[in-house]
Amino acid sequence: MLNLRLPTQCLLLVLCSYVPAIVSGPAAHPVQPQKISQYSYFPNEHLYHAYLVIQRFKSTITSDPKNITATWTDHDICGKTRYLGFYCATPTGQPEDLAVTGIIWNGYGLRAPRLRGFIDQLPDLAFFHAASNYFGSDIPPLNILPYMYNLDVIDDLPAHPEADAYTNSGFHGPCVTGVINLIINVTMKPFKKGWGHISPFGGTNARAVLLNYNDLAGPLPEDIGFSKLSYLALANNKLTGPIPPSFGHLQDSLLEVLLLNNQLSGCLPHELGMLTKATVIDAGVNQLTGPIPTSFSCLSSVEQLNLAGNRLYGEVPDALCKLAGHGGRLANLTLSGNYFTSVGPACAALIKDGVLDVKSNCIPGLANQRRPAECAAFRSQPKTCPAASTQVACPAAAAMVATAPAGERKVRDYSSYVTYATLHD
Repeated sequence: MLNLRLPTQCLLLVLCSYVPAIVSGPAAHPVQPQKISQYSYFPNEHLYHAYLVIQRFKSTITSDPKNITATWTDHDICGKTRYLGFYCATPTGQPEDLAVTGIIWNGYGLRAPRLRGFIDQLPDLAFFHAASNYFGSDIPPLNILPYMYNLDVIDDLPAHPEADAYTNSGFHGPCVTGVINLIINVTMKPFKKGWGHISPFGGTNARAVLLNYNDLAGPLPEDIGFSKLSYLALANNKLTGPIPPSFGHLQDSLLEVLLLNNQLSGCLPHELGMLTKATVIDAGVNQLTGPIPTSFSCLSSVEQLNLAGNRLYGEVPDALCKLAGHGGRLANLTLSGNYFTSVGPACAALIKDGVLDVKSNCIPGLANQRRPAECAAFRSQPKTCPAASTQVACPAAAAMVATAPAGERKVRDYSSYVTYATLHD
């Protein structure tokens, strides 16, 4: 298992809009949607539609310990003091297209029976971050959300004491035009005056769904791969069923996926190995089984690969371990708590270097393995997953990386990854 030593406690999303403070107070009773009969109260149809969706969802909320929903009233969705947790911008750059593009409910403690019918009914939504809430039922469809926005990850951006919006051009205060800029700030530093100069850090067109610690249950949507996700964090929920093969369709967009600590089962899918742009793939502490597919040798960009605490078996592919070799990026390969039975020479070298963790497996000759009786009992159980193939055709993106000039493998702090940072925000 991964030893996460994150120095982060808050995740700040700065949009080209005002960022309000959290209101404390007693839990609000469910309120029926306030009737605003005239469409003319709203700047455009986008916001009128968003109002109807928000009010319908508000009526389903059964717990609101911070009284957040008390601000979800009237028609000023993009105002400074109303609709806490909602953020507006103009996806097209035209003022008349102002829309709800971001939602941050991290730590609000809201409780509702489902998200389906809410976020999938906000077509302009680009960012949804709602860790530490309680939303039951299954995950809503994401493939119907068409927009992608620029997301910059900044390691050490000081927070403004008044929480005004900030864009890379230096503009302070609310705005309704231009391209939305999402800046994720991961820091423990107290609020202090002065912003200083901010340089963008590797922007990428992205969509992020961060739903750790939400009591989500049921299977992952079969069509999740037909979205355009770049960051997906669903750790510490109660998700069941297999990892959908459609994940393979995310090979051009997915950068990090965090499925840690759920109840996912079934065979480890070949399609995960097609995620050639992914730097983080973490499906640890589930009930996945089967051998590691040969396709995992195509993960040319992966830096953190955690499959610990599952029911995987067979040989640890040497081709996978070679991703940490000359010119490779793999810095951590965690396979402990499975039922692997052998490693090749490249993997043996990674064990020695501390890159590969295979504790609590069934590998003869290595220390800290399972008891022989435990391994024998697992071997006697029927195996239904297909054997790993001997050959695989990697996507063109992986081949390009493989032929690129060799570079130095860098070990990054976990807090520098978007999905891992959200575990402790």
